[in-house]
This record gives sequence, C-alpha cells and structure tokens, in this order.
Amino acid sequence: MKATSRVLALAALLCAAPLAQIACGGNESNLPPPPPPPGTVASATPSATASETATATTPPPPAPPPPALVLGAESEAPSPLPTVKFVSPASGQVVPAKTAADFLVKLDVKNWQTAMGSQHVHLIMDNHPYKPIYDTKKPVKLSELMGGDPINEGEHVLVAFPSRANHESVKTKGALAILSFWVGKKGKPTIDLKKPMLIYSRPKGEYKGMQASHVIVDFYLDNVTLAPGKDHVAITVLGPGIADKLEAKADKWGPPYFLDNLQDGTYTVKTELMGADDKLIPGAWNSTTRTIHIDHEAQPDAMPAPAGSASAAPAHK
Repeated sequence: MKATSRVLALAALLCAAPLAQIACGGNESNLPPPPPPPGTVASATPSATASETATATTPPPPAPPPPALVLGAESEAPSPLPTVKFVSPASGQVVPAKTAADFLVKLDVKNWQTAMGSQHVHLIMDNHPYKPIYDTKKPVKLSELMGGDPINEGEHVLVAFPSRANHESVKTKGALAILSFWVGKKGKPTIDLKKPMLIYSRPKGEYKGMQASHVIVDFYLDNVTLAPGKDHVAITVLGPGIADKLEAKADKWGPPYFLDNLQDGTYTVKTELMGADDKLIPGAWNSTTRTIHIDHEAQPDAMPAPAGSASAAPAHK
C-alpha cells in the first residue's frame, strides 16, 4: 500500500513540472513581446514601403530646355546649277475664269534630279503654302495651289524654286522662276515684280515624331540684298515654352534657321522684310505669318513610295 502511494506521488510531480516551466518562463518562445521603451507610442499606421519612400525622395525630372531659334550652316551650291522656268502660263497671260481651276501649270526644270521623299521643287501661288513637286514633268492644276480657296478674277503670281530633301531652298542664279498672270480679264497691275520681295517657304503644316526635333525656317528673296545694318528679314516665333517670343534678324541670305526644343502644341512663325530703319518694306508678300503644329509622339504620315520601291517613305509635305 505504501509503495503504491509513492508511485502516485512521483507521477504527480512529473506532470506538474511542465506547468511550472510555463509559469516560470522556462519556454521563452511563449513569452509576450516586451513593452515599448518609455516615451514611445505605438502607431496603428503601417510604415511606408520602400517604393513609396523612393518616390517621395526622388526629385522631379528636369524641365525641358526652352525652344531656341538658331542659325544653321550654309549649304554648298549644287553643280551644275539648277534652273527653273515656267512653260505655262506665260507672263501676263489671261486665263478664262471658267476654266481657271483646271488650268495646267507646267515647269521646265534642269540640273535638279527630283524623287519622292527627296529633292523637289516648291511651287507657290499668291503666297499660299507651297505645293511640293516631285515629278516636274507632270502638270499641276491651279486649283491645287490655292489650299481650297477660290481663284478670283484679277492678277495672280506664281513662284517656283528647287528644294533639297530637308526643304532648304537652293538660292543660286537661275533657280527662281516668278511671273504674274491674269484670270478673267487683264487690268492694271497691282504687284510690281521688280520691287523687293520676300517669299515664305518653311516651316508649314504638321511636324510629327523626329520631324519635330529640328524644324527648318527658310525663305526666298528677289530684288533685294541683305546686309548688317541695312535690309534684313525679321523672324518672330511664338508658342509653348516661349516666355515672350523668339526673334532673329537675318542680315545674310543663304543659311537657314532652325527651331529646336519645340514642345507639343501650336506655334506661329512670322517673316518680315525690313529696311535699315526696322520698318516693313512695302510688298504684297513681305509680311507672312504661318501656324505649325508639333506632336513628338505621333507617327509621321507616310507618302506613296517611289516607283519600283516596296515601302513608303516618311511624308515631306
């Protein structure tokens, strides 16, 4: 009987041992977390992630450089020198008003190889934006040169000159063709082609993708010589990113200007033929303002591929 009591007492002691360890901290994994240090308050808001912290501390990207109007390099004169002449109409010719829209303009171009998307001829009527001529053997209707405007009766002026693939005009002897003609009936001339004349060429229209990164500003002159302190062409540009306006005074005719760092949006470009007194020289075309649109993200329009080519080239309008 006494032996049995001793066995039961020993079993009770063995069962009680784990409970004693728990109560006295024998198993540290079951201990509650220590209290926070004095003076600290636990927050219920989760801490910021690494990405959020990086975003908060990363400075914003630098602002794009402001638009600039810079003078380019003068191109070498082609050899042999190209020449452009009008075959039709003739100088002073009278075109019947009823058939004026379909009247064909014909050119005689020599020493200037043209191709789709490459060298071409700029053909202008009444100071409208030019039409690029890639096939100089193909006649052009007068209505194609007016941008949708009607051909009114009276005096009209045609201009043509060679252009390089980047739309820089060729400014050499014999390259410019210019004449006036009449629609309806002949009257008293209103445009004197022997006086100083500024002919706007570029920029024009829309510039997309890479075309918007380096925009040429180019013009043609007749019966005037530019020189420092004398006659000059004033160029003024307004648009996004330009605090006031961009200005240049072209006192040498030859090298084009370029617009760089243009932002997306609409710009206006004005060219004016000015005298030594900084006043506009009178003339129907001597002050011209054009609007252009810049879109760096857009894809350039494709133009028909040259004969024998399987792919289209970026548009040069």
